[in-house]
Amino acid sequence: MTKTLPNPTDGRHLFIVRFWREDSEGAPGGQWRGSVEHVPTGQRAHFVSLNVLDTFISKQLNSEAADTANQESG
Repeated sequence: MTKTLPNPTDGRHLFIVRFWREDSEGAPGGQWRGSVEHVPTGQRAHFVSLNVLDTFISKQLNSEAADTANQESG
């Protein structure tokens, strides 16, 4: 049985978010880092701040909203 990935234009999104800790001289116990991938488009971002994660996801969601609005008006 083959599973298909969500179509970026069908109103659903799939994100893979990973977190790990890296040793750092300036941060006792290490520093948390992460990556996020928007599975339907393959776009990725790496981050050390949750603000970057939030911005990445917001851009993906807003991009689809803009594409849908353009399709409806055209």
